[in-house]
Amino acid sequence: SQCSQLFVHMQDRGPITPLEAFRLYGTLALHSRAAELRERGIPVKCELVEVNGKRVGRYSIDRAGA
Repeated sequence: SQCSQLFVHMQDRGPITPLEAFRLYGTLALHSRAAELRERGIPVKCELVEVNGKRVGRYSIDRAGA
């Protein structure tokens, strides 16, 4: 599933942005998949970063919250 793919990505490769999630896994709503992971007890955090002049969320596993 997309949630599993995103979890493995964040676990092994680190943070991911919505554009990366779309390009790599076809995920159109990264924020929704992150919410699903949180419901499963996985501490996903989001920080706002600037990419090409736009602010986007960059999602990662919150190791401090684990």
